[in-house]
Amino acid sequence: MVQSVGGFGFALFAVPMMALAIDMPSAVIAASIASLVNVVGLCVRSYRDIDWSTTKRLNIPAVFGMPIGVYVLVKLNEDVLKVALGGIIMVLIIVLLRAKSQPRRSSAIDVVAGFVSGVLSTSTSTNGPPLVFAAQLRGLSPAVFRATMSASFVIQGSLSLLLFIVAGEVTERAVLLALIGLPLVVVGQWIGVRMRPHVDGSRFTKLVYGLLAVSAASVMWSGIS
Repeated sequence: MVQSVGGFGFALFAVPMMALAIDMPSAVIAASIASLVNVVGLCVRSYRDIDWSTTKRLNIPAVFGMPIGVYVLVKLNEDVLKVALGGIIMVLIIVLLRAKSQPRRSSAIDVVAGFVSGVLSTSTSTNGPPLVFAAQLRGLSPAVFRATMSASFVIQGSLSLLLFIVAGEVTERAVLLALIGLPLVVVGQWIGVRMRPHVDGSRFTKLVYGLLAVSAASVMWSGIS
């Protein structure tokens, strides 16, 4: 629902909450599968509005960051990864808030944001904020922003899932968790799309960032305790 309204946020909410109940690799892979289904649906709805030049600048560098993310997911201690995930989300909330107050365009930022999103895509599945940061600096309209984000998530989600399969990290448990959640993903997307015309942008943004901070703090605490 959140991603349908705002253009991002699926894994940022799903992974921290799932990590409170299951192991991080399963949470990341299950969220990646469910997120891919979600963004394919959103992309089909809005493909006419995609800014393809921005999409290319963001996603070509991401390919080079993805193998690093897989290595981090496989090798890093789970509790350390939880604390790192919470810290990353907190930092990215600040980055997103600064992006709104200091708009400017830069191809270099697109490249860096794309690379970082690639690393995050396969390590924590939370690749949205760097992409959002770069896209907001471009001053895209809401429709173009949502469509471009959806296209980027489809590209990165597909490649991430392929790398997980090659690395042997896709387990039966993770796939089952994703399949169980898919009906709710469909319902959430349906609700979110219909909420768009009725949601006040500034209030929704504050609510999203507040919930992100709570989820980040929760997953950090689970890693520490």
